[in-house]
Amino acid sequence: MKWKNYDNGPGYYYITGTLTEWLPLLAREDVRGAVYYEIKLAMRRYGVSLAAFVVMPTHLHLLVYLPEAGLLHEFCKCWRGRSARHIIDMLIRQGDQRSLEVMARHANGGCKYAAWKEQPRALQIVKKKVLRTKIDYIHANPVRSGLVAEPGDWPHSSWVWYETGQGVALPITPPEELI
Repeated sequence: MKWKNYDNGPGYYYITGTLTEWLPLLAREDVRGAVYYEIKLAMRRYGVSLAAFVVMPTHLHLLVYLPEAGLLHEFCKCWRGRSARHIIDMLIRQGDQRSLEVMARHANGGCKYAAWKEQPRALQIVKKKVLRTKIDYIHANPVRSGLVAEPGDWPHSSWVWYETGQGVALPITPPEELI
């Protein structure tokens, strides 16, 4: 059964985006930078705010606030589509045939390559307690994966912002319910 995302109007959504066949391309600074850039662009375009994030080598988690109905699909389509083009262009320029072959096996429609799995997973978060749980879950992801011993050891998340207020790769707007 194919996953179905439901846009239930304004609110917080927990989004997971996964690279095709869990390719570890987000471990690369150039790829991660392109994804950050496109997420920021999509946030500005659609008025979306980001409450928390983590970028892992193979996938990412975002906790976003969508200010109006109908934005979930458009927001995800924007950052995923544009970042996919950047990723594929980088891989072609760098001659990464192995990754391109994997992406080619999953291409459909008019695309030659598929950088991301066909659809992100998105769940609306409506309870204050669940918001805090999701933020903690996001920040603990690198620890659970065995990449670091403590959440603060992982540089690609919003954990530092929550703990120290220092800037991170993406702009953070914490949920008012948690301030």
